[in-house]
Order: sequence, then structure tokens, then C-alpha cells
Amino acid sequence: MKELLSGPIDALIQDSSTVKQILDEVNSQLPVSLQVKLLPAGYLPSFRAKVAEARRRIETRRSQSLLRTIIAEMCQSVNKKKAALDAKVDTSASAQRLHLLERELEDLEAKIRATKQRIQEEKDLIAGSKQEAAVLTAELKADLAELSSLSKQVVPGLDEEDEAVIAEVDRIRLDAIAAINDFLLKTCPR
Repeated sequence: MKELLSGPIDALIQDSSTVKQILDEVNSQLPVSLQVKLLPAGYLPSFRAKVAEARRRIETRRSQSLLRTIIAEMCQSVNKKKAALDAKVDTSASAQRLHLLERELEDLEAKIRATKQRIQEEKDLIAGSKQEAAVLTAELKADLAELSSLSKQVVPGLDEEDEAVIAEVDRIRLDAIAAINDFLLKTCPR
């Protein structure tokens, strides 16, 4: 029994019928404390799906390093575009300059032509900023949608949690081996 349980856990979660058969044969001869430790070892295949899913999640997470890098790069790009958009959307400084120029036009008729030219330039700047803001807004929306889609592909959870599942099943196996050793030492002293 100890030799069977010492085999790889992958083999035991596939088929532990030999372990269960031996347990069924010797169960009545074992103390209750040993029976309690050995009983789960006969049912290791019931953990097969749990262990397989834990291993699949670990493998999937490990293969997603490129996806995580892409997401990080996209976040940086989105932040840069957002900063650029914020700068383009804030036209208050341009509007204030326009107001001062219009007042200067009223006060200084002699400078009408030069002032009108400067007014037109500020208007063009505002219009250009709005157009650039519209383009950046569209790009930002597309990037956010793609980022949302990519983020949904990341497998949730932690490797440590899935490794704990595997360790728990392995602990059951090791407890069974230790219980057999203790029993053998008590019943078959050298």
C-alpha cells in the first residue's frame, strides 16, 4: 500500500482502485485512527477534476505573460492619449485670449487689421483642438473597448490557490503513507 501511494499523484488520481481494494481487504484489521487517515487515499480519483482544473489554470496563467504585457502597454498608451485629450479639450485659455483680443479691437481701432488676424488664428486653434479632441476621443473609446476585451481573457485567481489544492490532495496521500508507516512500526517492531 505504501509503495502504491508513493507513486506519482497523476497516476493515483487516474486510478487508485488497487489502493481501495487493499484498504477494503485490511480495513477491519486496522485501528480506527489509521482507517480515518487511509480512507481518503482510496478515493483519490474523485479529486481528478479538481487537480486537472487547478493545473489548467496555472498553465493558462503562465502562458498569458504576453497578454499581460499587451494590457500594460495599452494602459500606458490610453493614459497618454487621455492626457493629450485633456489638453485639447481645455480651450478656456484660448477663449480668454479671444475675449481680450476682442476688447482690444474695440479699444484700439488703429490696430483692427492686426487684431482681427490674431482673433482668426485663435479661432483656428480652437477649431483644430476640437477636431483633434474628436479624433482622440474615438481612439480612446476603441482602445478602452479592446482593453476591456483583453482584460476579460485573464484567468482569475492565484497560482498559490491552485497549488494549495494540489498540495491538499498530496497531503492526503502523504498522511496515508505516514499512517501506514506508524502502523507498521507499532505492529511489526524490528
